[in-house]
Amino acid sequence: MKRLLIPSFLILMLVVACNKDEFPDEFSIIGAWIEQTSDTSKVEIEFRSGNRVFLKSGSHQPVDTLRYKLDKTDELQLFQPSGYPDGTRTYHKLGYSQKKKELTISDLFPSLPAESTEMVFKRK
Repeated sequence: MKRLLIPSFLILMLVVACNKDEFPDEFSIIGAWIEQTSDTSKVEIEFRSGNRVFLKSGSHQPVDTLRYKLDKTDELQLFQPSGYPDGTRTYHKLGYSQKKKELTISDLFPSLPAESTEMVFKRK
């Protein structure tokens, strides 16, 4: 009986460890996301295949068409289409919660260099 207890415990630990939130890959973030805020002009972001992203900030603003790249373990890079993949880019810390189905992007619209902002998005 004790011989079965230890392997069972190890398997249980492995299953629990594998159930953690992971950095999103391209396939898990594809789709439309909307900012979770009380403001009436919410930011919408839509990731599409082929590393294309559409960004709409507010209800009356035009849509920006950008290219994106997921890099390292928590980094989103945004490019102008003409500069992809080696041109000028912006770097944003990216978080993903599979349980909450939330995407967190830092400094998407940087206002002040010393001030960091974090935007939370849910699937639309």
